[in-house]
Amino acid sequence: MAAEENECSSLQLSKQSSGPVRSWELESFLANRTLSFVSQLDERYMCPACGGAILNPHQTGCGHIFCAKCIRMFIESSDTSKCPLDGILIKAEEVFQDNCCKRELLNLDVYCSNAPDCAQTVPLCNLQKHLTLCQYETLQCSNPGCTDILLRKNLPDHQRRLCPFRTEFCRYCTKPYPITQLPDHENMLCPEAEVQCPNNCSEVVKRHKLKGHVDECPEVETDCIYKQYGCIVRDKRSKVKVHEYTEFSHHVLLVLESNSKLAKQVDQLQQDLAFQERELKERNVLVASLNREVTKCDNTFSAIQRSMVEQRECVSNVKQELQELRSVLDAELAKEELSALRVSLDSLRQQVAMMQSLRDHVGALGQTCQRHTRLLDIHVEQLQCNEQRFRQLESTSYDGKLIWKVHDYQRRKDAGAPLTSPPFYTGRSGYKLSARVYPDGEGSARGTHLSLYVMVMRGDFDSLLPWPFRQGVTLTVLDQSGSRNHISCSFTPDTNKESFRRPTADSNAALGFSRFISHTDLEGPRNAVYIRDDTLFIKVKVDTTGLEDL
Repeated sequence: MAAEENECSSLQLSKQSSGPVRSWELESFLANRTLSFVSQLDERYMCPACGGAILNPHQTGCGHIFCAKCIRMFIESSDTSKCPLDGILIKAEEVFQDNCCKRELLNLDVYCSNAPDCAQTVPLCNLQKHLTLCQYETLQCSNPGCTDILLRKNLPDHQRRLCPFRTEFCRYCTKPYPITQLPDHENMLCPEAEVQCPNNCSEVVKRHKLKGHVDECPEVETDCIYKQYGCIVRDKRSKVKVHEYTEFSHHVLLVLESNSKLAKQVDQLQQDLAFQERELKERNVLVASLNREVTKCDNTFSAIQRSMVEQRECVSNVKQELQELRSVLDAELAKEELSALRVSLDSLRQQVAMMQSLRDHVGALGQTCQRHTRLLDIHVEQLQCNEQRFRQLESTSYDGKLIWKVHDYQRRKDAGAPLTSPPFYTGRSGYKLSARVYPDGEGSARGTHLSLYVMVMRGDFDSLLPWPFRQGVTLTVLDQSGSRNHISCSFTPDTNKESFRRPTADSNAALGFSRFISHTDLEGPRNAVYIRDDTLFIKVKVDTTGLEDL
């Protein structure tokens, strides 16, 4: 019996108190339910005030038992509440919970509150636990947005098959979506759904690959790849491909003509460069001459300033002497001296005017010097641009080989940033590639190794070349000691990787060797010199075997 009391108490009793009457969760749980006892309920288990079952019995100081809600009503209605049975004053501090009566009532058998659908009988203390499992208990669908109320036994089937707010998996991307949104998702939004090309070609592609398909769709209008050389053909890609194949000889002539023009432009640029170098030398001579003239003017100006100071001192002395003469000499002598002083002052004014003229001349020379300096800066900047362009033209390789000179190795290593080489080609109309080096390493090799990679770049002749890129690549750090103890690593492209497919951006992802050579072997080798004068030489060689010259 004690075990049953402890079990029931753990299920139904709350440790919180509400005034003199402690709350009981079974009382609130059964508030809207009708209890039907298997045996007729004894009168001692019925509240004398409300006539209902005493679910939460409380005893007054006079010994009578009422349900908790009636006792609460008696206490809250007035400070002088009296027992309705004997008229004795009910004091809140004398009211206590009758656990003996509660235990007896909880052990009485009752019908399930879902009877007659559920015919099971259970002790009252187990009724709440039974209702959490009863198949005839009414529950609301748990799918967000659904307000349907069903029996527990019908709820699983409703949630899986009938509920309009249930979620199902997209047949393309396998992600869950509400059933009402799933058709729109599959038909209009799902990136993995296969759709017909909007340009009415025969291919069916995934929705997220439509943009990439446009770059290859045969029904899209495009220009001939030789447009930059003067070809004006524009048609559907399939027809343009045929045109490019059938008019190859014409295109070759256009390319040759363009190359001839380019060669003429290079010659003209070289002539312009030589002319600008001569002009620069002449301007340097002019600037040096102007500087010498400005120096002379500065010296003259300084001499004039010193002369002015001396003249001012002289004038001051003359004024002082005049004052002394006025007090000593006669009026005639004073007049003669004054005339001489006026002549002296006129001479001083002329010298001051000459000095001002020299100052203006110096200012004009300074402005002329500034103007020539600005012109010289403009020519120097233009010369640097031309030199950079010529260096790029001279360093471009068309035989699949790149010799890359990396300056300031230590500073670039300390900076930790990657360096990208000038582009090179496997032929005049071949693949375009470049190298990338991390002097201080990249990823897990950072701080311990030099990382070296190669990148396939987007070129002008990609549409004529076979893809993916299949040519073997050899990366080498050159020995500068003459012993030819070069460090080389080679690889053959994995045609399944995106890095060797036709580029859709300026360049594909770089591939190579993150641990190409350790800093120890690179900076302090035994039988080689890889870094000399803070300079590193890197060689990239592409195997051009099997490549046809277009």
